[in-house]
Amino acid sequence: MSALPLISTPPVEPIAVRHLPARQACRYPEPLVLLHGWGSDSRSWEALLPRLHENCDLLLVDLPGFGDSSVFESVDAFIEQLLVQLPQRFMLLGWSLGGMLATRLAALQPQRVSALITLAANLSFVQRDNWTAAMAADTFSEFCGSFSSAPEMTLKRFSGLMSQGDKNARPLLKSLREATQSSWQHSSNQWQLPLQWLGELDNIKSFSTLAMAGLHLLGREDALVPCGAAEGMQSLNLRQQVSVLAGSGHAPHCSDAEQVWQRIEDFLQSVHYAVDKQKVADSFGKAAHNYDSVAAVQRQIGHRMMEQVQSCDGLALDLGCGTGYFTPLLGEKFSCVAGLDLAQGMLSYARETRSGDYLWLCGDAENLPLADHSVSAVFSSLAIQWCADLPALFSELKRVIRPGGKLYLATLGPDTLKELRQAWSNVDNYTHVNTFASKEKLREAISASGLTLDRFHGEDIVLQYDEVRQLTYELKTLGAHNMNHGQSAGLTGRQRVIKFKQAYEQFRNERQKLPATYQAYYLELSC
Repeated sequence: MSALPLISTPPVEPIAVRHLPARQACRYPEPLVLLHGWGSDSRSWEALLPRLHENCDLLLVDLPGFGDSSVFESVDAFIEQLLVQLPQRFMLLGWSLGGMLATRLAALQPQRVSALITLAANLSFVQRDNWTAAMAADTFSEFCGSFSSAPEMTLKRFSGLMSQGDKNARPLLKSLREATQSSWQHSSNQWQLPLQWLGELDNIKSFSTLAMAGLHLLGREDALVPCGAAEGMQSLNLRQQVSVLAGSGHAPHCSDAEQVWQRIEDFLQSVHYAVDKQKVADSFGKAAHNYDSVAAVQRQIGHRMMEQVQSCDGLALDLGCGTGYFTPLLGEKFSCVAGLDLAQGMLSYARETRSGDYLWLCGDAENLPLADHSVSAVFSSLAIQWCADLPALFSELKRVIRPGGKLYLATLGPDTLKELRQAWSNVDNYTHVNTFASKEKLREAISASGLTLDRFHGEDIVLQYDEVRQLTYELKTLGAHNMNHGQSAGLTGRQRVIKFKQAYEQFRNERQKLPATYQAYYLELSC
């Protein structure tokens, strides 16, 4: 690991924050703030930098006592000052101690953090009564004493522990020792207090409350943070993604930057392209009165799913009921039916037009307003594709469904409107078509929830149009606008629209029709 040029001038602010603008067009609306681990400084990110700041604005922070940053008496004092120096909204990436600090910051200021990523960061670095997958307290105490009496020798030992078990242990050890020595020589050498923070930080409760998107990577061979912590972290918060990297020690971003970058990039794109739920609710609410007139493919998919629904006693939930079209059909199979939708406008229309004794609920599928084990069956046709957090969705479904209950779900796959997506890709790099989850992502989330996937079937339904404006009018009338965060914030100019229509013409078939593909997935689950 070669050293970046040293910063020779003292910091203007108490905390040294270095800005690296994206080398190309910035893909993400908020910058990524990087917090390094104990025993290093912001230069420890060097291996990842060429990849990270290709399309992302970066803010590299030197932790207190490291690099050019001042020492703070407490973690919260440091966080308070850091927030003063950061923009209103940002994403966080923290390694080891930096990851623990990032987690605490995200829990304290969730409205300012859009995404959280940690590398080799435990919820508690030392063992506690309620957290045993950590370093023994006596071992940590011995390390602190050793650092106090013989810091340079202890830092060499620390580099050995960070590289231990890594598939690239030999070259990694050399680079870590060089980097740690350089950081020690360049800093104020006031590392004892941050080391104390490492032993004191307890993020167990904080982690369980995190609601923003999160990715947490641990090394399977890490000698400092046991990979067994992954199971406890995942069970505490299903909204957070927790993964273990095979062949990695405590510094995966230094040892295998390519793999770590790819994990981070995939995660950031999933956050960036996540559906804006408020837009979903507003758009479909406004479309309620005209929705049924152009919903032919939606009805086709829903009827095919309805054919599989078996009658049973108890409450049936029409999840994402929309205009309530399928709710009376459920009423023919169940004595009690509830229709739930995110859009209040859809529910108002359903109440006015669907006769029958149904319960209408406004709510989010990822946070259902229903009691545990209160539902006997769930029917959902083309609604769950608007859920950004699949683990949360299936966890909620598992919570409300009774033992022995059944779930019948129809959703859209990633090839939906692939022609529309490809045509727009010839015009610009913005997101014009909603992004939907793959079958692998669905299976993974279902498995993690504890539900059983009994049947999974897919089909492509191809609609035919004379002109592309017929398709775009239909989508607009349905309320199915582009609702990803990656869309253009400005208006689509006339020339770009003309170029888009010309690009779509490449798909005109032998019947002189323009196709539009809907990739339908049909899932049957049980509890």
